[in-house]
Order: sequence, then C-alpha cells, then structure tokens
Amino acid sequence: MMRVLDAVILMDGRIVPEDGRNVCTAAFNGRDFEMNYALELKETMLMHLRHTFRFAAPMLIAALAAVASLPRPGRAQSSPELVRKAFVPANDVSFTISLERNTFGVREKIPVKYRIENISYGSLYVPRGFEVTACLDIGPPHIWGGFENNAGMHYESGYGSSCGGTAGVFQTLTERMSRGTVLLRAGEHFDGILQLDPQISGGLAPGPYRIEVVLRGWKGDEFTEAQLAELARMGSPFLRGEVPASARITLRIPQV
Repeated sequence: MMRVLDAVILMDGRIVPEDGRNVCTAAFNGRDFEMNYALELKETMLMHLRHTFRFAAPMLIAALAAVASLPRPGRAQSSPELVRKAFVPANDVSFTISLERNTFGVREKIPVKYRIENISYGSLYVPRGFEVTACLDIGPPHIWGGFENNAGMHYESGYGSSCGGTAGVFQTLTERMSRGTVLLRAGEHFDGILQLDPQISGGLAPGPYRIEVVLRGWKGDEFTEAQLAELARMGSPFLRGEVPASARITLRIPQV
C-alpha cells in the first residue's frame, strides 16, 4: 500500500498530495481504493497538526501571557520608584475611635471621635477629615464608617458634601492635597469627629451593632506620572492603604 507523507487540503475539503497527483477511484482487493487513500492522508495530516501544536503551544501560551500583562486602557500606570517616594504604608500610623457611651437611641446621631497618630520615625501627610477629602475629587472620602449587625449585615450610607470654590479657578494638585491633608511629624496626632446616623436604610432595628470606621490613604494608580512627581516634591510622603477601627454599641428605642 502506498503511504503519502505530504499533502494539502483544498478549499472544497478534498485532500490532495503535494506532488499534484489526483486521487483516483479503483477497485483493489474488493475495497474502495479512494477511501483508503483518503484515510491515509487524513492520518498523515493529523500527525502533522499534532507535531505543529506540540511545538507551537508554548509560544502561544507565552503570547497570551504577554497580552494579559499589557496596560489596561484608562488605568494610570505608576512608576514604582515614584510611588515609593510619594507614599508610605498604612502601618506607619495608628487609627483609633472612641465613643462617649455605648448605648444610643435608634434615631440618635452618633458622634464618633477618631485619632490618627504618626507612629513612624518620619513626617507624613494624612487625610484631614471626611468633608475635606470628599471635595478633593480623588476617590471617595478618606474617613468613612458604617454599622454591622449581629447577623454580619453591613449598613453604610451615601455621602454628599458642599465644596466651596471660585468659578473658573482650578487649584493645582499641590494646593488641593495641602488643603485636604495634615502633616504629622513623628509622634504627633490629629483628632476629628465623624457623625453616623442609624436611620440609614430606613432605620436600623434595635439591638447590638459594631461601628466600623476606615481610614483610607491614597493609591498610586489614582495619579499620573506627572502628579506623582508633584506629590514627591511636597517634601513628605502621603499615607497609602487602609486602617480599620471598630467599637461595639447597642441601639435602643427611646423611652417615652
């Protein structure tokens, strides 16, 4: 039996040897020669395809990995060196909250006192407070909180702020960050108050809750290369990452 090692597949699906010979039909020992010939060619082609895939697969995987590592459109790509100059990790500060008492009415606003303390050996910038950071137009407010009930459900309200300014006058990044941050030297602290309202989500039911407050720093991918360089020129780094704090309270229906 003749075995053909090289063949091509035509547009109409026919398999033809590379040397141009035509496939003919002939009776050979009672079998259809054309069918056997086509099967031989198909097996040969499958061998070639398996051989090609075996060597091409690693290159295909490497190409897909390279495509996956390309920058995504719309996301700022930050230089690691500039990020290190402009930011410090969140564990450079201590963030704590305190309450005047641990029992409140279900319609009573709860003032949560917080303290940000610089526990590092160098100076750093921390967020000044809720309303000021909400007006920076760089991400959400950097001090924010909510409630968690004893079933693990979380309740957090939206936010709004009145941001003053002169129409047509745009502040530089340095001006905005100076207004929305506090420079803390080693050992210094900054105190503030965040108001939480248990009437969110239609009003929280009486019972035990955990108040959760988060101090959020900034992210490197929120800024362009030029903006990161501008932040680095401000002399001290900014806080990066998050620091949570919590306290337990009980909500009660006020006595009439």
